[in-house]
Amino acid sequence: MPLIVACLDADVLVPILSCDFLLTAFDQGLYEPVVSEAVMEEVERNLVGDFPSLDPSRLKRRAEHMRLALEDHFVTGSVADVPQVVNTKDRHVVASGCAGGASVVVSNDKRLRSEIAAARISIGATSADAFADHLWDLAPGGVDAVIDTLVRKRTKNPITRSQLVGAHRSHFPSIAARITPRNPA
Repeated sequence: MPLIVACLDADVLVPILSCDFLLTAFDQGLYEPVVSEAVMEEVERNLVGDFPSLDPSRLKRRAEHMRLALEDHFVTGSVADVPQVVNTKDRHVVASGCAGGASVVVSNDKRLRSEIAAARISIGATSADAFADHLWDLAPGGVDAVIDTLVRKRTKNPITRSQLVGAHRSHFPSIAARITPRNPA
């Protein structure tokens, strides 16, 4: 199967469940990510800003681990090449995706997805849930392996497969619906 190249927006990397799923799917070889430095800066800023009750040093370490996992996938594109219909604050995402050869931007920002569609450019846009669903269509066994890996990673607070799938319902309802009947335990 040809490898999908997907540009990741910050809003799919900030929630821990979404981030873990997407980075584990990448680690399993289900797709190739593209990110910009600006996205990683936004991730770190949002992690620290959105979760003031959590230890900021731990959140910064989490961002650093993500940075290390994605370090070979940083791409900077020219925002001048992105049509004006895409808002200024998100143009770097589209520019990086185009420069990195991505076929899709994965973002939960409905406005950005709509702007990308209106721009009529060579890159599409989809939500994290729809992207995960597409990965399932291409490689259901690969997505199953992602779930199994995520269960195995939870050693400090062990979790069953069905608990993990249940936890993912908020970010990936389509995948949760497809996995549960297949292997609920």
